[in-house]
Amino acid sequence: MGNISQEQVHGSEALAGYSDKISEALDTHLSYLLAPEERKMLRRFSVREVARFLKLNENTFRHYIKNADGRMPIGELVGGNRRMFKAEDIDNIRQFLFNDGKIAPEAYPRRQGDQKLNVLCTFNLKGGVSKTSSAILVAQLLGLRGHRVLCIDLDPQASMSDIFQVRPDIDGSPSIYEALRYNDPETGSGPKSMRDVIQKTYFHNVDIAASEMMLTEFEYETAISFKTGMGGEPFHRRMSAAIASVEADYDVVVFDTPPQLSFSVISALFASTGLIIPLNASMLDSMSLGKFLGMAGDLMKAVEGSSRKKDYDFIRFLITRFEPTDSPQVQMAGFLRTIFSGAVLKQEFLKSTVISDASNSNNTVMELEPSSFTRKSYDRLMDSVELIVDELEELCFAARHRSAREAAAENSHSDDNARRAS
Repeated sequence: MGNISQEQVHGSEALAGYSDKISEALDTHLSYLLAPEERKMLRRFSVREVARFLKLNENTFRHYIKNADGRMPIGELVGGNRRMFKAEDIDNIRQFLFNDGKIAPEAYPRRQGDQKLNVLCTFNLKGGVSKTSSAILVAQLLGLRGHRVLCIDLDPQASMSDIFQVRPDIDGSPSIYEALRYNDPETGSGPKSMRDVIQKTYFHNVDIAASEMMLTEFEYETAISFKTGMGGEPFHRRMSAAIASVEADYDVVVFDTPPQLSFSVISALFASTGLIIPLNASMLDSMSLGKFLGMAGDLMKAVEGSSRKKDYDFIRFLITRFEPTDSPQVQMAGFLRTIFSGAVLKQEFLKSTVISDASNSNNTVMELEPSSFTRKSYDRLMDSVELIVDELEELCFAARHRSAREAAAENSHSDDNARRAS
């Protein structure tokens, strides 16, 4: 016991010092990994991968390439026999196939006419359930499938923002806080436009409204607004108003949220059209789930007392970090499917060393070459991710088509009323 130091440390100085050390070390490490560009560059994709993004049989896609005759991109030969494609090429190929009648209108990823914007919120008060990983992979795969995606990071720790290399607290770019903030009664300054907050990322078709620690100020300002009335939209409609200003630019919005029921998260819940609730298949997580769902429902009901009721196109539970060989997990997954019936996505998000290996270099599995991993492990994980996004994409398409039918019916009803009035 005599060898244990009894020296006390000054708390604020020690914590600040540790913060500086880890930040400097990580910046150095990331600069080394990204050298010489010091920024991420999205890789190119193989014929096999592009065929999957386009939802085509690989042989069918090869046939289209062979007979392209200059009408669509055919990629670039690498090493003499491997044909590789940029993400932009995939969009151009998809557009050509759509114009040529080889992609049905109902499977086209871009919104058309009166189709609604899909706003998806990954949401759970429990930490460690892969909310951020799920949100990022869903956003990236939807982007590669041709959807224009806006990511909104509502976690002040900003892990999603870090992955996309948009760091307002370091590079000085505006964060989502700037679009949500209230008018300052002293200076008269107010929120920035959402368009000024959104940043392009290196990942094709994916933009981001990034987060930073300043987002916690929104919680303080909202609490003050209840007493003083700081002007503008009430807190639960501020996110909806921000998104509405850029709605025409996107097909899907994906929220990443912190493990807390903050005012910004409640605002996201009221802006969303669909909820994705990731959870681990364990007894403790399931018990926590019941408590947090009850709390969320009570808070939303309280807000609905001064607003209209909030409806969703869908709510889906996503079982994450799943190991098919773990009997207790399999049993709990079956229990959850029995309780929630069709509200649980059919495919689980598998636990895999591929995810942790990729994150060690601040990447996702979509960003690294498949050859960086054991092929069997990579394919197994990607199969699960693609099946998850298949289900979510189908739900999004259904919501879009339903909204277009409702808009057409409303327009027809208005026309009938106008004719009767005349």
